[in-house]
Amino acid sequence: MPDLNGMMLFAAVVRAKGFSQAARETGIPKSTISRKVARLEEQLGVRLLQRDTRNLSLTQVGALFYQHCISIRDEIEAAKATIENTNNHVSGSLRIAIPVSFSQELIANLCSSFMRLYPNVELDVQFTDSEVSLVGEGYDIAIKYGPLQSSDLVARLLFERKPILVASPGYLKANGTPATPQELANHHGILLGTSRSAPIWPLGKGNRKTMVSFKRKVRVNSAVMVKKLVQDDFGIAMLSNSVCKNELASGSLVPILQEWPIEAFKIYGVYSSRRQLATNISVFLDFFTKRFSNQESLQSLMM
Repeated sequence: MPDLNGMMLFAAVVRAKGFSQAARETGIPKSTISRKVARLEEQLGVRLLQRDTRNLSLTQVGALFYQHCISIRDEIEAAKATIENTNNHVSGSLRIAIPVSFSQELIANLCSSFMRLYPNVELDVQFTDSEVSLVGEGYDIAIKYGPLQSSDLVARLLFERKPILVASPGYLKANGTPATPQELANHHGILLGTSRSAPIWPLGKGNRKTMVSFKRKVRVNSAVMVKKLVQDDFGIAMLSNSVCKNELASGSLVPILQEWPIEAFKIYGVYSSRRQLATNISVFLDFFTKRFSNQESLQSLMM
């Protein structure tokens, strides 16, 4: 029978894309991991990994075996979750992926509060806009913008935020105020998004919904920078009304095309349907939702 520890270390090497990184992530010496994986290959009578001085890749049988290792790991975690649920004891590790556009300061405060309440939970928080694989990359939770596509994921709605179009008085004085969505094609836009985001905004709701294009001036994944560039007269932007609440009140930013309300953006906490909902996942999502359940918290979330 293959050694279970060797199987889990093999999966760690694949996930980390190398023995050195796996050693850093697990705290186990590289030589021990290498020896365990070699012993596993010997037990199975097959080569799982192709190694050379620079690269490490899975063989065909190694890729199949890795999927079984992941399934076994999930079953082990589900068994641990059952015990945790029975004992009402919140512990273990949580690996969480969060979009870069979220305020890192606010997330840091949230995690500090969470760890004070649940000192036996170890957090691994990664800010990324990449499309992470929850199972393949070992994430327990991913915070994502909706709508979501994959049927292999369970999505829990955490909150919504209302976007609006804003510009500075200086920009509008110099360039005019668009009276219709179509007139945005003649205006500069500051796009909040990733490298995959196109210069298109969805305006209106229901049967009145339309997709409008604009002349992209800048694309950036930070709402703080977008707001600053808009205030400096570089163009129009779509931001959460909670992010620019103070600027709207002071008049340094002006809402435009308000007769074309935009559908709320939905933010979800996502976890794999292949895993039983562990206590620490459930508790973290509950905490996240409650922490940002009011408008004042939402004001600082997307920074």
